[in-house]
Amino acid sequence: MEGLRVILAANVYNIADNNRAVNRELIELVEPILRSDKVFPESKKAADELSSLLQYADEQIASIMALKKPAGALNLKKISVPFLTSQLSSLYLFSAEFQRIALKICSRLAIINEEIEVAAFNYRKTFDRLPQQDHATVVTNFLQSYQNIQGLCRPLIDDVNLVLSMKE
Repeated sequence: MEGLRVILAANVYNIADNNRAVNRELIELVEPILRSDKVFPESKKAADELSSLLQYADEQIASIMALKKPAGALNLKKISVPFLTSQLSSLYLFSAEFQRIALKICSRLAIINEEIEVAAFNYRKTFDRLPQQDHATVVTNFLQSYQNIQGLCRPLIDDVNLVLSMKE
């Protein structure tokens, strides 16, 4: 679950960074997750970079983001939780609250993965010979998919935090 939380936080940050929409609230959400990660050692370096942005005022962070060029398409990967998926038949052993949250995590991940597929499909369509208007629509569609993914990942981070707090 801790690895899942890092992946979700990284997706939220990467999408916001791609849109030049990183702000203090986002940094304060993502930085501690990356810093506390024990699964991906490279997360600490990213956390240090984010932490350095916190020394700036909100307006300065916005100015830094405005200077960046949008990266365009992102290479988002589908997210899996093989252990949780393999243990779904044993969820009855846990509290009703844990069961509810675990199933919610699985269903939200399925929706996120579908949205990742939609984004990838629309991105691939940008290489087809399309009329200008259709090309613009396809680009809008894959960028909207990123926003949908970001919107789904943020509450899922809260759900994962809740599950992790239950094990203590």
